[in-house]
Amino acid sequence: MKKTLMTLAALAMTGIGTASFAQTMQPSTPAGRDMNSMPGQTSNPNTNLPATSPNATAAEAAAKAQLEAKGYNGVKSLTRDTAGNWTAKAMRNNVEVAVTLDPKGNIREQ
Repeated sequence: MKKTLMTLAALAMTGIGTASFAQTMQPSTPAGRDMNSMPGQTSNPNTNLPATSPNATAAEAAAKAQLEAKGYNGVKSLTRDTAGNWTAKAMRNNVEVAVTLDPKGNIREQ
């Protein structure tokens, strides 16, 4: 025990240890990333993606994209029933309509 304490004390006095080692390491940046960019951000956002709610699932985003591709915009209140049909309220020709998107991709206005 006494020998271990002496060794630790000697290491602390010479400056060898994990604290001094960590201080001498240079931060690494993954290849292709700008040194000034923040982690988790992107320097090239894809602005062509459909705008969805922050908690949207991939299936919900796909359903919304299908509706928008057929000329609907302002899609809201998008819900899915147990049969796989998506229902929503959307704008078409400046009129709000209720729409249903079935699993085959068919859209029905109500």
